[in-house]
Amino acid sequence: MYQDFFGINEAPFSIVPSARFLYLSERHREALTHMLSGLTDGGGFGLLTGEVGTGKTTVLRAMISRLPQQAQVAVILNPALSSHDLLATICDELGLSYRDEASFKQLTDIIYQHLIANHAAGRQTLLLVDEAQHLMPDVLEQLRLLTNLETDSRKLLKVVLIGQPELQQLLQQERLRQLAQRITSRYHLLPLTETEVSEYIHYRLNAVDCLYSVFNASIVSYIAKQTQGVPRLINLVCDKSMQLACQGGTHSVTKAMAVQACEDILSWQVPSVTSSRSSLAWLPWTIAAALCGVMATVTWQYWPQTPTSALSLTTVSSSPAVTPNTAPLKKAVVSTEIRLVTAINDSRNQRNAMQSLYKLWGFDTALNQATCATSARIALTCFSGSTTLTRLGLINRPVIVTLKDGQQQPFYAVVYAITSDRIELLLDKQRISVTPAWFEARWSGHFSLLWRPPLGDKTTIRFGQSGARVAWLNQQLNAFLGDDGPQVSYFNQTILDKLRRFQRAQDIAADGIAGPMTLMILDSALNLPGPTLQPEQA
Repeated sequence: MYQDFFGINEAPFSIVPSARFLYLSERHREALTHMLSGLTDGGGFGLLTGEVGTGKTTVLRAMISRLPQQAQVAVILNPALSSHDLLATICDELGLSYRDEASFKQLTDIIYQHLIANHAAGRQTLLLVDEAQHLMPDVLEQLRLLTNLETDSRKLLKVVLIGQPELQQLLQQERLRQLAQRITSRYHLLPLTETEVSEYIHYRLNAVDCLYSVFNASIVSYIAKQTQGVPRLINLVCDKSMQLACQGGTHSVTKAMAVQACEDILSWQVPSVTSSRSSLAWLPWTIAAALCGVMATVTWQYWPQTPTSALSLTTVSSSPAVTPNTAPLKKAVVSTEIRLVTAINDSRNQRNAMQSLYKLWGFDTALNQATCATSARIALTCFSGSTTLTRLGLINRPVIVTLKDGQQQPFYAVVYAITSDRIELLLDKQRISVTPAWFEARWSGHFSLLWRPPLGDKTTIRFGQSGARVAWLNQQLNAFLGDDGPQVSYFNQTILDKLRRFQRAQDIAADGIAGPMTLMILDSALNLPGPTLQPEQA
């Protein structure tokens, strides 16, 4: 490594959280103050959101360090849990004993008794949940129920949810309105400004007593623009830049080194399409989509008859609508077509599409890990099959599709949104809008997607089975059909009839078997967490 070269004992830009490098920008301090003040009022929930890498966990750690000594804190870092697992994990974090076969009620009673004991002893009990955007609605509802225990002036359990911006969308669901009403403090963490990026970089260099001026003002400005002020990306780029400087035998990073570092680190990054579809990070892609949406439907309709290499010039130059007064439009058309052809040629690698798909689910994945094997580690499952465009709308999850160009060569796109008259695709790093006719002329019907199976088990649920997955299926069918039937965990004739009613209502084979397609459509019908094919709102 480069520590000896720069005369330091530790790498200043490690992405591993360390109290030594705790830098709180004005935004981080504001978020910290906001969340801490929220913990002192009588409300039950606090909410902290932010894009990937903006420092939510940093604020979380700073918040824990500033809590009074008499506070007892339970931290959940892996929220991909069932409701029962959640209660058991809370007991573990609070140091509470319970039997392995303890029921919901028994676990809840144990937690309630502990909350009452803490309150009597003057101790505050806090539950901090990181990556909360991955919580299932029934788990969030269980959290709400835990906060029901209260005195005349305060809740005995305070819960802080930390997650990416889609957590806000999740909490807007009708079924979670009671929980949303209990959130008394909210804060959305934004990336660093250019001034804050400069302070951040020099703060970390000073923390390791680096005596060299490694990054001058122009280099810092360049890094700030390329990373868009995201601290995690700043760390990666600065660390790579210092490696290159060491290799080049200089203690100051040059512009060429910074450019190379940004290319090495950021070239695999997918545009921020995941968390908040209204975020500023989407602005360049929204502008491109507005242009592409107009031009793709006019130009690409005829692409099968036009060689790819001649597409941009032949179609435009032969258009009778081009007059001297439309020269700016002609240039825009040519530019757009070249961009479309380039996007297709850059979309030949299926892993690029899979990387985009993971990003839509809120996970940053290196290109060499953008495979189905990775899904199991983050409580997701890959599914591949053949279907129709109508059925894709019912599944309502982003999918990877294989399309064929004018030379019948395959390329890969992520279907990002579907309406009656347009389909939005992610091609490489660009979002393109096309017509359904254009899409179906190039698509064979095969698709692949990521989804979250109930309780982490992707196998089918059939008549005669019993257990937690049957109870989950019965609960979801009751919610969809408006049925107040009892909670049962045995797949009996009643559940079979309800399942067939649901399948007929969704125009899928009413075979009474809850296979992947039925479960995915049920998942969509109930608006369970995850990215959808709903277009952005203007």
